Amino acid sequence: MSTPTSNGVAEQPENTEVAVPDPEPVLKHPLNTVWSLWYFINDKNVRWEDSQVKVASFSTVEDFWALFNHIESASRLRVGCDYSLFKDEIKPMWEDAMNITGGKWSLSLNKSQRNTDLDKLWMETIMLLVGENMEEELTKQITGAVISVRPRLDRLAVWTGNHKKADLCMKIGHSMRDALNVPPNMPLEYTIHQDNSKRKGSSIRALYTV
Repeated sequence: MSTPTSNGVAEQPENTEVAVPDPEPVLKHPLNTVWSLWYFINDKNVRWEDSQVKVASFSTVEDFWALFNHIESASRLRVGCDYSLFKDEIKPMWEDAMNITGGKWSLSLNKSQRNTDLDKLWMETIMLLVGENMEEELTKQITGAVISVRPRLDRLAVWTGNHKKADLCMKIGHSMRDALNVPPNMPLEYTIHQDNSKRKGSSIRALYTV
């Protein structure tokens, strides 16, 4: 117990320990899915598979922002490099068991849009996937997304697991177009992974377009 002094200020007795409350535990908000961010290094001396480097995985809203607030923006990637965001345990390659029967919705961007639109569109795509605001069937079909920085055209793509489910693929395409607010004169095209893997300089015909 403290003892009042003549000036009215309470005097603390000697050897009194002041209790310090434990800091409040940090409350994190879990996501429905664990996601992993990958970085593709453009190095012709390294096998393509080995050029894919997993940067980090996250399963909460807070860890998501901690990661994306501390990495280089997509517009500042070296030409030839990619960022990929995929559900955990799914690799950003079409040979993965969860991708091999699928395809991707792609949006091509002019080099001039790299400094004006690329980062915003990439973040909107990420939020579309991580937020999982679409129908459950659509969310299950999506495996990941890739942003590719290239000399002439950059490309933003959302990957799905099964190209034969036309109705779900089309709904995903429309959801992507709406989320990114894509202008009417910019088509979104869906191509099959196995067709892309066989490409040798010729253009690939789109299976679906929105």
